[in-house]
Parts: sequence; C-alpha cells; structure tokens
Amino acid sequence: MHMNRKYWIFLAVSVAVLAAAIFWPMKQPEGKKLPQTSEILGVLQAQQQIATTEVTIRKMGVYDSETQIASLNPAKWKLGKRLAVIPVDVTIRYGIDLNDLKESDITIIGEDSVQIRLPKPKIIDKSYNPVTDQNEIVTLSTGLRDKVGETTIQQIKKMAFEEVVDQDERFRQQLADELTHNTEAVFTSLLNAIGLQVVFIH
Repeated sequence: MHMNRKYWIFLAVSVAVLAAAIFWPMKQPEGKKLPQTSEILGVLQAQQQIATTEVTIRKMGVYDSETQIASLNPAKWKLGKRLAVIPVDVTIRYGIDLNDLKESDITIIGEDSVQIRLPKPKIIDKSYNPVTDQNEIVTLSTGLRDKVGETTIQQIKKMAFEEVVDQDERFRQQLADELTHNTEAVFTSLLNAIGLQVVFIH
C-alpha cells in the first residue's frame, strides 16, 4: 500500500504555502514572535486527512459442515452437507487520529524549534456491508440438511469481518510506518515555512 510520491510532494508544498499564509502575521523581522502551542495544534489538527488512509480488504467467508450421527436407522447416518462461500468487503480507516494530539504533546524549544509527539496509528473506523449480493455467493445443501439461509450467511460475514480486523498485524505495521513518515514530512514542511525546526519523539 504505497502512497503516490508526487502526490505527497505536491501536498507538502501546498500545505507549506497555506501555513505561510496562516502564520505570516506572526512573523516579524525583528524580535520574531513564536506562535503559541495552541495555534500550532489547531493547524496540525486541520490536516486530519493526510494522516489517515482507507483500505478495503476482500475476505472469503467459508462455511463447510458435514454431520454424521450414530443411529440404528441407516437413513439418518448421513444428514448431508452445507456449504457457503461468501465474499465480504471490509473497509478499514487506519492512521493517526489527530484529535488525539494534545497541546501537551507540543513543546517549543528555544526560538526556532518545536518538539512533537504524534499519537500512535490505530484503526479509526471499520465496517462491512451486511447486504447480501446473491450473485456473488455460493451455497450448497445436500442430504437432509436445510438450505443455507440468510441468518447463517450473516454469521459467516460477521466472522469474516472480525478475522480481517484481528489479523494481519504485519500489514497494519507497514501502513503505520508509511503514514507516520508521510505525516511527519508534511508537518515538517508546514512548520519550516514559518521558521520552525521540528523534532518528532516517539
């Protein structure tokens, strides 16, 4: 999940220009007046979209059940089989929630530096579409087994959704590293435009 490099360069330049326009009244040729941490916080939180990404993962939910029972009646030895294969599209919004960034996470050092502690990336929102597209699912019932119904289908979809959210930590870590790097790059450009050097602590 690689971001478009040209997009980030363009975004960084655009944000830097915006920051210069916002903070220009604060800059003074003599006796430069530093912005307050509350002012810096407000500008950083306004960049919420650059710190998150939305991904959609397709998970194949599979249900396969075959039951055999012990009985004196041969007709009941095999009840049959139920099979359902259902695609589930799970949408996850992942990244740095800048609403979690507090004024206490921003420290102005000296006359030209600011230290920032960014919140850790996390799952901000997650969802899946519960509506069943019958053209995309495969169901099979044999023997005396009932047909796979909507209740079972919804159970399968819910389980598939939970598996996607709970697993693949390595994939989320890759996203986290990239989002953190890109967010730090944009914030650095933004604050450099008003004469502040940035140090990020983790």
